[in-house]
Amino acid sequence: MGPRVFYVLFFINIHTRKVHIAGITKHPKKEWITETTKTLKFLCDESKTDTKKLLIRDRDTKFTEEFDQILKSHGIEIKELPYKSPNLNPYAEAWVSTIKRECLDYFAVFGKEHFEYLVKEYANYYNTLRPHSGLNDRPPESVETKSNKDIHCDSRLGGLTKHYYRG
Repeated sequence: MGPRVFYVLFFINIHTRKVHIAGITKHPKKEWITETTKTLKFLCDESKTDTKKLLIRDRDTKFTEEFDQILKSHGIEIKELPYKSPNLNPYAEAWVSTIKRECLDYFAVFGKEHFEYLVKEYANYYNTLRPHSGLNDRPPESVETKSNKDIHCDSRLGGLTKHYYRG
């Protein structure tokens, strides 16, 4: 069969660095992107009404007017990047490089289910345990721990990622 290409629709909150995996497919058609966007629960989070919501995206033709309208209905402003300018979206580019370098380069992926598992598991690690230099070396969803407890290790992806904590 040979190599296959999978596409991941993801969103990053630039302020918190939290990554949302919206969906994974072999055929990212306009209809798939629109339907996937309709099901995103984090778009409906109105708890932070004082912050501006902005989506920075490229000009791929799969991002239709209907896609934009779904986001606009949740109060999200759309900014399109100029043609061939990936350097203007450094957070997305960094996420793609990071997951490739720290996860996918270490695995032979055996199908869509395996790829989905790797991406979602790594995104969970990225959001909850991986330190981010832009967040003072804390993960996006960091939890304070007490220093008088024993040290434990949380290992994921067959030991590829490890997180040590007190608890």
